[in-house]
Parts: sequence; structure tokens; C-alpha cells
Amino acid sequence: MRTRPTLLRKTCPMCGGPSYTEAKLPISSSVAVVEYNLDDLGALVEKQSLSLLLALVELLPYKTFTCRKCRGEFRMENQAAKDMVRAMLATMKPVIPEVAPKRAAPARPTPRPALTPAMAAPTKPEQKKGDWEVESLDSLFDYSVEPAKK
Repeated sequence: MRTRPTLLRKTCPMCGGPSYTEAKLPISSSVAVVEYNLDDLGALVEKQSLSLLLALVELLPYKTFTCRKCRGEFRMENQAAKDMVRAMLATMKPVIPEVAPKRAAPARPTPRPALTPAMAAPTKPEQKKGDWEVESLDSLFDYSVEPAKK
């Protein structure tokens, strides 16, 4: 697919004549000239691919249509693009995937017994008076912070 110039047709809101604009859309190269009628959104949604419709939704608010009868110019409002998206969403249907065969549930590990208060806090062995540890050196020094005297 290549992007090729495509004619977009919409009825002029001022005089009712045909108005056109040109857009580059991803279209098969085997088709000679392509023209999309934006007045019949239902048929457009049914006949075209999703990628083309999404490209149109993104492109339409930026295109200026020129009427061949009164030479008036206008742009499409976002409401028209919203209507097209609404029509696209309305035609979408759910796709149910094939259900894979269920596997056997993995074996659960046996639950551990709840901790009792005796098991929760291990007790320290009692120390003799002559034994000391490195942590006990902190108790020898006073680390309190006193305000500095002026």
C-alpha cells in the first residue's frame, strides 16, 4: 500500500453543491481513481478498512473543502469525525478467543505454623559481668548535645 491522492467529497453547507478536497491516504495501487463520499458515512464504514477509516478520522479536521458551485470553502468540524468514530465503534463486535485446555493447578506449599510469642523474639544469652561487647562502649560516653554558650 502506498499513499496516493484521493478525492474526498462532501455536500456544501452553504449552497448544497458538491465540494471536494484532496488527501493522501493508504490505498492499493491497483485502483485508478478513488473518491470517498463523506455524506454517506454508514456505507463508508462498512466498505473500507479500519486503517483507512482511522486515517480519515485523523485527517478530516485539517482539510479545507472547496465548493465547485459557489466557490465557498469550509472545514469539517470535529463532530463529523466523532460521528464517524461512533459509527465505527457501533459496528465493532467482540472476538472470543479459543479456550486453551486448563492445566492442573500447581501444588500449593504446606502452610507454616503461626509464630508463638516464644518463637517470635529470640532471647539473648545472659552475659557475665566481666564480658563486654563493642556496643557497650557507647554507654560510656555522653553524646548529648548541649547548646553552645555565647
